[in-house]
Amino acid sequence: MNRPGELSAWDAGDLKGNHVAVACSWTWPMAGVKNDLREADVRFSTRDQDFTNKPTSKCSNKYDIRSVGTHEAGHVFGLGHVGSGHENLTMYTNSFTCNTKARTLGKGDVLALRSIY
Repeated sequence: MNRPGELSAWDAGDLKGNHVAVACSWTWPMAGVKNDLREADVRFSTRDQDFTNKPTSKCSNKYDIRSVGTHEAGHVFGLGHVGSGHENLTMYTNSFTCNTKARTLGKGDVLALRSIY
């Protein structure tokens, strides 16, 4: 992952722990401006996790790359995790294997973005 002051990047590689992906974003405070996003990095854990773009009924232990990407983009734009009872939202704490439901934002995700911006 890059250091602040470099280019934003989305890449794949090793991550410590059992993470599926991680997002890091940097902002600089500006008076009267909310979430002045300057840059962000996202890394998919390809050493410990498997990804697919087309989960099928035969899918086994693979994460939908578009669902994970949408979730991480939510972090880039300031969204945090939601917990139990909100499993249908993109920003739910855990990712699900072989599932595409997080490819698009749920109503709660959209409302949270609107509250930020």
